Amino acid sequence: MGCACNKPKYEVVDAAGKRVFGPTPYKTTADAMASRGEGREVRELPKGGK
Repeated sequence: MGCACNKPKYEVVDAAGKRVFGPTPYKTTADAMASRGEGREVRELPKGGK
């Protein structure tokens, strides 16, 4: 299995800033999850560190 270490990761947060999904290396998946709820948005997580 390949390493996704240097790929950006995304999370979905609700209007209150609480994470509701993620992190995931797939932006399309994050976009799909964000579209399921009102006020959700996709954020890119900073790279590095675990």
